[in-house]
Amino acid sequence: MSATRNKIITKSLQTNVWNQKVAGDLQLITSPLLEKFPNLVHGFTTRLGGESKAPYDSFNLGRHVEDEGVREDAIKNRARLCEALGLDFEKAAIPGQVHSSTVKSVEENHERPEMKSVDGLLTGSIGLPLILHFADCVPVIVYDPVRSVAGIFHAGWRGTASRIVRVGVEKMIGEYGCHAGDMVAAVGPAIGRCCYPTGEEAFQQLQKTVDYPDSLFGDMDGQKCPDLKAINAMQLMESGVEEVDVSHWCTACNPEIFYSHRQSGGITGRQAAIVALTR
Repeated sequence: MSATRNKIITKSLQTNVWNQKVAGDLQLITSPLLEKFPNLVHGFTTRLGGESKAPYDSFNLGRHVEDEGVREDAIKNRARLCEALGLDFEKAAIPGQVHSSTVKSVEENHERPEMKSVDGLLTGSIGLPLILHFADCVPVIVYDPVRSVAGIFHAGWRGTASRIVRVGVEKMIGEYGCHAGDMVAAVGPAIGRCCYPTGEEAFQQLQKTVDYPDSLFGDMDGQKCPDLKAINAMQLMESGVEEVDVSHWCTACNPEIFYSHRQSGGITGRQAAIVALTR
Protein backbone atom coordinates (compact mmCIF):
# COMPACT_ATOMS: atom_id res chain seq x y z
CA MET A 1 0.00 0.00 0.00
CA SER A 2 1.37 3.41 -0.97
CA ALA A 3 2.28 6.13 1.49
CA THR A 4 -0.44 8.32 -0.05
CA ARG A 5 -3.07 5.63 0.52
CA ASN A 6 -1.92 5.17 4.13
CA LYS A 7 -2.21 8.91 4.66
CA ILE A 8 -5.78 9.02 3.32
CA ILE A 9 -6.85 6.11 5.51
CA THR A 10 -5.29 7.70 8.59
CA LYS A 11 -6.87 11.08 7.90
CA SER A 12 -10.32 9.60 7.24
CA LEU A 13 -10.29 7.89 10.63
CA GLN A 14 -9.12 10.99 12.49
CA THR A 15 -11.82 12.92 14.34
CA ASN A 16 -11.54 16.38 15.81
CA VAL A 17 -13.17 18.00 18.82
CA TRP A 18 -15.70 20.42 17.39
CA ASN A 19 -16.82 23.67 18.95
CA GLN A 20 -20.03 24.25 20.86
CA LYS A 21 -21.37 27.75 20.49
CA VAL A 22 -24.47 29.76 21.34
CA ALA A 23 -26.33 31.58 18.56
CA GLY A 24 -29.21 33.56 20.01
CA ASP A 25 -30.45 31.08 22.58
CA LEU A 26 -29.60 28.00 20.50
CA GLN A 27 -26.86 25.46 21.16
CA LEU A 28 -24.96 24.72 17.95
CA ILE A 29 -21.95 22.65 16.91
CA THR A 30 -19.46 24.12 14.42
CA SER A 31 -16.48 22.88 12.46
CA PRO A 32 -13.16 24.53 13.41
CA LEU A 33 -12.07 24.20 9.78
CA LEU A 34 -15.12 25.95 8.32
CA GLU A 35 -14.97 28.67 10.96
CA LYS A 36 -11.74 29.90 9.35
CA PHE A 37 -13.69 31.24 6.38
CA PRO A 38 -15.34 34.62 7.05
CA ASN A 39 -17.64 34.41 4.02
CA LEU A 40 -19.34 31.22 5.16
CA VAL A 41 -22.03 30.72 7.79
CA HIS A 42 -22.65 27.19 8.98
CA GLY A 43 -23.93 25.21 11.92
CA PHE A 44 -25.04 21.79 13.07
CA THR A 45 -27.96 22.01 15.45
CA THR A 46 -28.52 20.06 18.65
CA ARG A 47 -31.83 19.13 20.22
CA LEU A 48 -31.38 21.92 22.78
CA GLY A 49 -32.93 25.36 22.86
CA GLY A 50 -36.41 25.02 21.37
CA GLU A 51 -39.92 24.39 22.59
CA SER A 52 -40.89 21.14 20.83
CA LYS A 53 -42.78 18.67 23.03
CA ALA A 54 -41.58 15.18 23.96
CA PRO A 55 -40.52 12.88 22.38
CA TYR A 56 -39.35 15.55 19.95
CA ASP A 57 -38.04 17.91 22.62
CA SER A 58 -36.85 20.49 22.35
CA PHE A 59 -35.46 21.91 19.08
CA ASN A 60 -36.93 19.60 16.46
CA LEU A 61 -36.61 20.81 12.86
CA GLY A 62 -38.16 17.80 11.11
CA ARG A 63 -41.67 17.64 9.64
CA HIS A 64 -41.52 13.86 9.27
CA VAL A 65 -44.53 12.89 11.42
CA GLU A 66 -48.26 13.26 10.72
CA ASP A 67 -48.86 15.70 13.55
CA GLU A 68 -49.71 19.26 12.61
CA GLY A 69 -48.50 20.63 15.96
CA VAL A 70 -45.10 19.00 15.52
CA ARG A 71 -44.89 20.31 11.97
CA GLU A 72 -45.80 23.85 12.97
CA ASP A 73 -43.17 23.78 15.72
CA ALA A 74 -40.59 22.59 13.19
CA ILE A 75 -41.31 25.51 10.87
CA LYS A 76 -40.98 27.96 13.76
CA ASN A 77 -37.71 26.34 14.79
CA ARG A 78 -36.34 26.53 11.24
CA ALA A 79 -37.13 30.23 11.13
CA ARG A 80 -35.58 30.65 14.57
CA LEU A 81 -32.37 28.96 13.40
CA CYS A 82 -32.04 31.26 10.41
CA GLU A 83 -32.71 34.32 12.53
CA ALA A 84 -30.05 33.27 15.06
CA LEU A 85 -27.49 33.06 12.24
CA GLY A 86 -28.56 36.31 10.60
CA LEU A 87 -30.09 34.55 7.57
CA ASP A 88 -33.38 35.01 5.72
CA PHE A 89 -35.61 31.98 6.26
CA GLU A 90 -37.81 32.98 3.31
CA LYS A 91 -34.87 32.26 0.99
CA ALA A 92 -34.00 28.88 2.50
CA ALA A 93 -33.82 25.76 0.33
CA ILE A 94 -35.10 22.67 2.18
CA PRO A 95 -35.62 19.50 0.11
CA GLY A 96 -37.60 16.33 0.76
CA GLN A 97 -34.91 13.78 1.65
CA VAL A 98 -35.18 10.08 0.69
CA HIS A 99 -31.64 8.63 1.09
CA SER A 100 -30.81 9.20 -2.59
CA SER A 101 -27.69 10.45 -4.34
CA THR A 102 -29.60 13.26 -6.08
CA VAL A 103 -27.93 16.67 -5.82
CA LYS A 104 -29.60 19.87 -7.09
CA SER A 105 -28.29 23.40 -7.57
CA VAL A 106 -30.31 26.29 -6.14
CA GLU A 107 -29.68 29.89 -7.19
CA GLU A 108 -31.45 33.07 -6.14
CA ASN A 109 -32.29 34.36 -9.62
CA HIS A 110 -33.30 31.01 -11.09
CA GLU A 111 -36.47 28.96 -10.79
CA ARG A 112 -36.23 26.49 -7.91
CA PRO A 113 -35.73 22.90 -9.07
CA GLU A 114 -38.06 20.12 -7.99
CA MET A 115 -37.10 19.51 -4.37
CA LYS A 116 -38.70 16.11 -3.78
CA SER A 117 -36.35 13.15 -3.40
CA VAL A 118 -33.25 15.33 -3.08
CA ASP A 119 -30.42 14.70 -0.60
CA GLY A 120 -27.84 17.24 -1.66
CA LEU A 121 -27.89 20.95 -2.49
CA LEU A 122 -25.40 23.37 -4.02
CA THR A 123 -25.41 27.15 -4.32
CA GLY A 124 -23.24 30.02 -5.43
CA SER A 125 -25.77 32.64 -4.29
CA ILE A 126 -25.03 34.94 -1.37
CA GLY A 127 -27.45 34.71 1.55
CA LEU A 128 -29.32 31.60 0.38
CA PRO A 129 -29.45 29.10 3.28
CA LEU A 130 -29.26 25.39 2.49
CA ILE A 131 -30.82 23.18 5.19
CA LEU A 132 -30.93 19.39 5.57
CA HIS A 133 -32.18 17.23 8.45
CA PHE A 134 -30.62 14.30 10.31
CA ALA A 135 -31.06 11.83 13.16
CA ASP A 136 -27.91 9.63 12.91
CA CYS A 137 -27.15 10.01 9.18
CA VAL A 138 -24.01 11.89 8.21
CA PRO A 139 -24.21 15.63 7.46
CA VAL A 140 -21.52 16.86 5.10
CA ILE A 141 -20.75 20.45 4.08
CA VAL A 142 -18.32 21.18 1.24
CA TYR A 143 -17.05 24.68 0.49
CA ASP A 144 -14.94 26.11 -2.32
CA PRO A 145 -13.66 29.51 -1.13
CA VAL A 146 -12.09 30.27 -4.52
CA ARG A 147 -15.29 29.98 -6.56
CA SER A 148 -17.55 30.79 -3.58
CA VAL A 149 -19.72 27.68 -3.84
CA ALA A 150 -21.22 25.70 -0.97
CA GLY A 151 -22.74 22.24 -0.89
CA ILE A 152 -24.56 20.23 1.75
CA PHE A 153 -25.29 16.49 1.72
CA HIS A 154 -27.34 13.91 3.63
CA ALA A 155 -25.43 10.62 3.77
CA GLY A 156 -27.11 7.72 5.49
CA TRP A 157 -25.79 4.29 4.62
CA ARG A 158 -27.70 4.25 1.34
CA GLY A 159 -26.53 7.74 0.38
CA THR A 160 -23.00 6.81 1.40
CA ALA A 161 -23.18 3.59 -0.63
CA SER A 162 -24.27 5.62 -3.67
CA ARG A 163 -21.39 8.05 -3.07
CA ILE A 164 -23.46 11.20 -2.69
CA VAL A 165 -20.47 13.31 -1.62
CA ARG A 166 -18.56 12.29 -4.74
CA VAL A 167 -21.62 13.17 -6.82
CA GLY A 168 -21.69 16.57 -5.12
CA VAL A 169 -18.00 17.27 -5.65
CA GLU A 170 -18.26 16.28 -9.33
CA LYS A 171 -21.31 18.54 -9.76
CA MET A 172 -19.44 21.47 -8.17
CA ILE A 173 -16.63 20.88 -10.65
CA GLY A 174 -18.91 20.41 -13.66
CA GLU A 175 -21.46 23.17 -13.01
CA TYR A 176 -19.43 25.81 -11.20
CA GLY A 177 -15.90 25.30 -12.49
CA CYS A 178 -14.60 24.37 -9.04
CA HIS A 179 -11.41 22.43 -8.39
CA ALA A 180 -11.43 19.66 -5.77
CA GLY A 181 -8.06 20.81 -4.46
CA ASP A 182 -9.57 24.18 -3.53
CA MET A 183 -12.43 22.63 -1.55
CA VAL A 184 -12.67 22.00 2.17
CA ALA A 185 -15.22 19.76 3.86
CA ALA A 186 -16.77 19.11 7.25
CA VAL A 187 -18.29 15.77 8.23
CA GLY A 188 -20.65 16.49 11.09
CA PRO A 189 -22.13 14.74 14.13
CA ALA A 190 -23.53 11.32 13.20
CA ILE A 191 -23.81 7.81 14.54
CA GLY A 192 -20.41 6.20 15.12
CA ARG A 193 -19.41 2.63 14.41
CA CYS A 194 -19.52 2.16 18.19
CA CYS A 195 -23.34 2.17 17.91
CA TYR A 196 -24.07 1.02 14.37
CA PRO A 197 -24.16 -2.74 13.71
CA THR A 198 -25.53 -3.32 10.21
CA GLY A 199 -26.74 -6.15 8.04
CA GLU A 200 -24.88 -7.88 5.24
CA GLU A 201 -26.52 -5.78 2.48
CA ALA A 202 -25.26 -2.51 3.95
CA PHE A 203 -21.80 -3.94 4.55
CA GLN A 204 -21.47 -5.30 1.02
CA GLN A 205 -22.60 -2.06 -0.61
CA LEU A 206 -20.53 0.24 1.60
CA GLN A 207 -17.24 -1.61 1.24
CA LYS A 208 -17.38 -1.14 -2.55
CA THR A 209 -17.35 2.64 -2.29
CA VAL A 210 -13.72 3.15 -1.22
CA ASP A 211 -10.35 1.48 -1.68
CA TYR A 212 -8.91 -0.57 1.19
CA PRO A 213 -12.11 -0.41 3.31
CA ASP A 214 -11.23 -2.96 6.04
CA SER A 215 -10.11 -0.32 8.54
CA LEU A 216 -13.46 1.48 8.20
CA PHE A 217 -15.52 -1.31 9.74
CA GLY A 218 -15.70 -2.53 13.30
CA ASP A 219 -17.40 -5.67 14.59
CA MET A 220 -20.12 -6.15 17.19
CA ASP A 221 -21.40 -9.64 18.03
CA GLY A 222 -20.65 -10.85 14.52
CA GLN A 223 -22.17 -7.84 12.76
CA LYS A 224 -20.14 -5.32 10.79
CA CYS A 225 -20.19 -1.76 12.13
CA PRO A 226 -19.37 0.78 9.41
CA ASP A 227 -17.75 4.09 10.25
CA LEU A 228 -19.99 6.20 8.02
CA LYS A 229 -18.19 9.42 8.88
CA ALA A 230 -14.83 7.93 7.92
CA ILE A 231 -16.22 6.41 4.71
CA ASN A 232 -17.57 9.78 3.62
CA ALA A 233 -14.28 11.43 4.54
CA MET A 234 -12.39 8.89 2.46
CA GLN A 235 -14.76 9.37 -0.49
CA LEU A 236 -14.11 13.11 -0.30
CA MET A 237 -10.34 12.67 -0.18
CA GLU A 238 -10.40 10.14 -3.01
CA SER A 239 -12.30 12.80 -4.99
CA GLY A 240 -9.41 15.23 -4.43
CA VAL A 241 -10.63 17.19 -1.40
CA GLU A 242 -7.54 17.42 0.77
CA GLU A 243 -8.85 19.12 3.93
CA VAL A 244 -11.66 17.21 5.64
CA ASP A 245 -12.69 17.96 9.23
CA VAL A 246 -14.53 15.04 10.90
CA SER A 247 -16.55 15.62 14.05
CA HIS A 248 -15.91 13.47 17.11
CA TRP A 249 -19.60 13.49 18.13
CA CYS A 250 -21.61 10.26 17.97
CA THR A 251 -25.33 11.06 17.96
CA ALA A 252 -26.36 7.72 19.48
CA CYS A 253 -23.88 8.05 22.35
CA ASN A 254 -25.21 11.50 23.23
CA PRO A 255 -29.04 11.39 23.16
CA GLU A 256 -29.21 14.27 25.62
CA ILE A 257 -27.63 16.50 22.95
CA PHE A 258 -28.69 14.95 19.63
CA TYR A 259 -31.68 13.19 18.13
CA SER A 260 -30.81 9.57 17.32
CA HIS A 261 -33.07 7.27 15.34
CA ARG A 262 -31.13 4.19 16.39
CA GLN A 263 -30.89 5.05 20.09
CA SER A 264 -34.55 6.10 20.39
CA GLY A 265 -36.01 3.15 18.54
CA GLY A 266 -37.15 5.39 15.71
CA ILE A 267 -39.34 7.86 17.58
CA THR A 268 -37.39 11.08 17.66
CA GLY A 269 -36.95 14.54 16.15
CA ARG A 270 -34.45 15.83 13.62
CA GLN A 271 -31.47 18.15 13.94
CA ALA A 272 -30.22 20.13 10.98
CA ALA A 273 -27.11 21.19 9.16
CA ILE A 274 -27.19 24.64 7.60
CA VAL A 275 -24.81 26.52 5.35
CA ALA A 276 -24.94 29.87 3.54
CA LEU A 277 -22.53 32.11 1.68
CA THR A 278 -22.10 35.67 2.94
CA ARG A 279 -20.29 38.78 1.73
